[in-house]
Amino acid sequence: MKNNYIEWVKDNWQKSAILVLVYILITVVPLYSKLNLIDFMLLLAFPLYLVHEIEEYILPGGFPEFFNENLLKVNINNKILPIDREVIFWINLVYIWLTIPVFSGLGFLNIKFAAWIPYFFIFQGLSHLGMGIVGKKILNAGIRSSFILHIPYSIIMINLSTSARILHPLNLCRLEMNC
Repeated sequence: MKNNYIEWVKDNWQKSAILVLVYILITVVPLYSKLNLIDFMLLLAFPLYLVHEIEEYILPGGFPEFFNENLLKVNINNKILPIDREVIFWINLVYIWLTIPVFSGLGFLNIKFAAWIPYFFIFQGLSHLGMGIVGKKILNAGIRSSFILHIPYSIIMINLSTSARILHPLNLCRLEMNC
């Protein structure tokens, strides 16, 4: 029974992103007037990434097929795929569902904990562009949310951090500490 449940979760985890996204937005949006902008933006990091995952795996979906077929040149019908549901599940669970919320939360204690997030979003957007060029499919699953949401979010976060003199954009040190 337990094994069947785990297998079901590996097949369907991405569908929960829609419910989690709606729940987070309903709870976070009312906080806008109560928080300063950089704190509100920290709260948006995870839901913005959920939009990206929904695009990659549900609407329109197809990221695993694109990655395996267009980039790695592996037939999607092979029994062994380099990027399969197991790999996708664990990468997203650890690096997205755990890491981004934890470091966004730690950013409330010290913004340096969350300072990497906008740079990661930029890297992720540029990697989708690179994959699109190499895989001959510019409009791949994930590129729209990267360029419509993540890149602007990242520019705003970096601008807020540097204009508030919280972080230097290159070395991520507090400016007043002369790191």
